[in-house]
Amino acid sequence: MGGLGEAVAATDGGAKEVGKGSRYSKRMLRISDPDFLRSDEARRIGDQVLLWQRVTGGWPKNIDMVTPMTQEEKAAVLANKERRYDSTTDNDATTTQMIYLARLYQATGDVRYRAGFRAGVDYLLSGQYKNGGWPQFWPVQRDYQPHITYNDDAMVNTMVLLRDISLGLEPFGGDLCDRTRKNKMKKAFDKGVECILATQIVTDGVATVWCQQHDRETLKPAPARAYELPSYCSQESAWIVRMLMEIPDPDKKVKAAVHAAMAWFDKYKLTGLRYRRVMENGKWNAVLTSDSLAGPIWARYYDLDHCVPFVCDRDGIPRRSLEDIGSERRNGYAWFGNRPAELYDLYDKWADRYDPKNKVSISLRTKGANENGTFTLGVQPKVRESHFDAIVSRGESIQAAIDKAPENGSEPYRILVRKGLYNQKVIIDRPNIVLVGEQRDSCIIVGAEGQGSVMVSEFRGEKAPRGIISLTEKADDCLISGLTVINNYGTTVSNTTSHQFAVFGKATRTIIINSNIISDGNDALSLWGKGEDGRGGLYYHSDLYLRCPGVDFICPRGTCYATRCRFIGDTRAILWHDGRGDINNKFVVTNSEFDALKPTPLGRYHHDSQFLILNCRMSRNIIDADIDHAYKRQPELAEGKNLDLCPWGHRVYYYGCVREGGHSGWLADNISSAEGSPEFHAVTARWTFDGKWDPEKRIRDLWQVVAY
Repeated sequence: MGGLGEAVAATDGGAKEVGKGSRYSKRMLRISDPDFLRSDEARRIGDQVLLWQRVTGGWPKNIDMVTPMTQEEKAAVLANKERRYDSTTDNDATTTQMIYLARLYQATGDVRYRAGFRAGVDYLLSGQYKNGGWPQFWPVQRDYQPHITYNDDAMVNTMVLLRDISLGLEPFGGDLCDRTRKNKMKKAFDKGVECILATQIVTDGVATVWCQQHDRETLKPAPARAYELPSYCSQESAWIVRMLMEIPDPDKKVKAAVHAAMAWFDKYKLTGLRYRRVMENGKWNAVLTSDSLAGPIWARYYDLDHCVPFVCDRDGIPRRSLEDIGSERRNGYAWFGNRPAELYDLYDKWADRYDPKNKVSISLRTKGANENGTFTLGVQPKVRESHFDAIVSRGESIQAAIDKAPENGSEPYRILVRKGLYNQKVIIDRPNIVLVGEQRDSCIIVGAEGQGSVMVSEFRGEKAPRGIISLTEKADDCLISGLTVINNYGTTVSNTTSHQFAVFGKATRTIIINSNIISDGNDALSLWGKGEDGRGGLYYHSDLYLRCPGVDFICPRGTCYATRCRFIGDTRAILWHDGRGDINNKFVVTNSEFDALKPTPLGRYHHDSQFLILNCRMSRNIIDADIDHAYKRQPELAEGKNLDLCPWGHRVYYYGCVREGGHSGWLADNISSAEGSPEFHAVTARWTFDGKWDPEKRIRDLWQVVAY
């Protein structure tokens, strides 16, 4: 969405969102002052609204339709008149424009505005399914758009507008709408209520609330965007209940639905908490803090299995705390709200009038679910041992458990490592190993290996690979979670920062999450696989803590995506990337923190590389300088070396990053200059891997064993 003071991004096809932004546009389109509506300025705006109306009768969303347009801009909009894929009711689109045209017609009598309004009515009626539901985009749809959509009140707004038009309420009186359309709208509203009653989630025989979207065929809760999972959804459900309570003379089904929803709201309210934004390091940050004086709030999402609040990042994995997701989604989405609180007084009067016998006892003053023992916020369910194929206890061999796995297994072989200190070298030489520690800080694998010094000299008759945990070329599709891996050679054997691999790998599709990676030397986390096509391996990391005094302590060769990681360096460059195998190889780091004990470069490269650093925070100990070629500032160090000239050039891109103390300009947003000019929200794991691999789906599929 565009900000109030600046233009926002271009839409498909070249027509731009212009001027002060779509929020400003919405405010202007909601003006009801009769004097303004009779003005030439109001007509000019109305003409632009008609220009933006698609042939479908609907309008696209998030568009500034108010700021004066040039002839070139008008021509570009007119050229897209035939579009059929961007008409929507999302974000108040179409309904907002229709209300403005209705007011403009009442003020001016100009039949062009009435015609545009009636075309909007026909568009809304055309979108209703036989079961009574509405999607948020039609007629052309993709992805999750066919779902019945309560999200952002899309369906409720549509129903309320059709109801008000059918009743001839202001500003829909007079000859604005004909009787035939009004009759259709009355029937459409009633069918919509039937759909709402049919989609109310029933759990163990008890009706509850609604999901943001429901499958149009099965009517079951359905997912939308990656972070919008099937769930009990409080905020949209509140607006559904409000509308149901506005129905005159409700029947038994409507009464039962309202009672049940209000009982659910009361049972799962949260008390003693305040959801607010605080300024941290120059940016607003959403937090949930204790406050005994705060009124009740509700989580936006409660999971369908335990009815416990959760939040979610763009990886689609539910988390229990705001701190567990990246700053971009943490601050760019409303995770808690108080909408249901507005219903309590309304319900009290409604129930007394229509159904006092079945009125449920509710109160905003009683303790919420988080304070009365219904659940504990922020607590993950315990992992079940029955989900694992092998369990390793303290004093036992992790290697022995790996050796029991099929040599060419096509299904995940799940190994649980109990809490303890394991002074062992672990070599993974077979595919689909899932190695999970019971608790990341208390499940420690430690060893000492330096340059030319390994803990085990031979493995299966050959020279043993490097690394405290080592993945051979045969270890594709490995997932590691919940471990602390330490290479302490530099402090226990020799005071050096030469290569000291904590994790070393030559496999591809490697996932390392929820772990601590610590080394006393260079190249702590080194995944150097060639990949199945020889162009470089694919690697995914999330929620890692990485500490190292050496250089290049995370240094992938191929393509790597890392999110929500914390890097702690000590004078030598932190990031390194080798992308020579393919011009599309890249190293993406999002929502992560960079700190150092002393002034430390963010990163460097020796070979063709591509970095995308998004929504990251850097302390003042991260040197105020761009990632660059290792020998650019010290060319004398390149003497006698085979210097790579990096023909693909300097490719380092940033978005939304901040550095304590500011920066000299290198950290400014420049992601638009990357290949394809990606939007920051589009730089996901799937985008990073060009659709070849979806590691976050694998994590979701294995969530019952890696939950953290």
